Amino acid sequence: MIADVLQQEAPGLGAMVGRSTVMQHLFARMRATAPHFRLATVEGEPGAGKMLAAQTLHRFGRAAQGRFVPWMAVEFVEKAPEIWQGLRGGLLYLARVDELSPAQQARLRDFLERAAQERVRSQDAAGPLQVVAGAAQTLRKAAAAGSFRSDLAGSLSTIRFAIPPLRERREDISLLAELFLLRWSAEHSKPLRGFAPPTMERLTAHTWPGNVRELETVVGAAALETTSQWIRLIDLPRLEWPAERRGPTADGTADEDPNLDRAILRHITRVLARVQGNKLRAARLLGISRSTLYRMLEHGGTADGRGLPAEDLPRPGPISG
Repeated sequence: MIADVLQQEAPGLGAMVGRSTVMQHLFARMRATAPHFRLATVEGEPGAGKMLAAQTLHRFGRAAQGRFVPWMAVEFVEKAPEIWQGLRGGLLYLARVDELSPAQQARLRDFLERAAQERVRSQDAAGPLQVVAGAAQTLRKAAAAGSFRSDLAGSLSTIRFAIPPLRERREDISLLAELFLLRWSAEHSKPLRGFAPPTMERLTAHTWPGNVRELETVVGAAALETTSQWIRLIDLPRLEWPAERRGPTADGTADEDPNLDRAILRHITRVLARVQGNKLRAARLLGISRSTLYRMLEHGGTADGRGLPAEDLPRPGPISG
């Protein structure tokens, strides 16, 4: 599949992709550490890719011949002995460890200590077992704030991998968006070629509070919506429209871009922000048809690359006097 080819060629580690410096450093640490740890923590905001990171550690780790076994931490604590007995090597991923109650944290600590001792005594021939905990916050900071046991935080995060939010690695957005689009296109047999330049600019400007998961969802929704081979601004679901940025000039006035097309597009963006992305209402406020608004968004400020069509030009008023 074309998406698989792109992913193989894209900079990254396993299924994780990123060209940013921070991600390249993360990949290097993961590759070097994966074969050696017993316990580790993957920390990052919701949607940043913690489970994917755990799967990557499994793939490059000493337990790669065993299964990847994901559990919600709160559920694992309730069934730990039963689950543990069924494990025969591999990697156990415990999601949302930071959401455990103090009593559940104590139970997890006690269980991990007993399990480690039993593994050492039995010299389990089933193969090595690694444990990765996923957390949306830094466990050491949570321990310092008193919301997480310091002894459990210390044992889990001796080896720690921090996944940066997408807004802190914007150079990865276009790479990820292209990968998600090609993957969606291949899976749904819908030929799509890429993103129109204004669309990629909008994606890059967005703050992505839902991180990589949100980007993948937005790309999939746009791919389903579009009637073109290119993803246009009009195909995107409603995002938080970024505020217009202006820098002061030497005399203290706003630095205005003299380009007319970009000025028109900025005005359209402000109007869309006022109506929360409702294109019909925006078109009415702008005094143009909705189809013209779509064309102007697609062409970056002009309806057809030359200007407004005749039907949207101002009509002369009656001559009086």
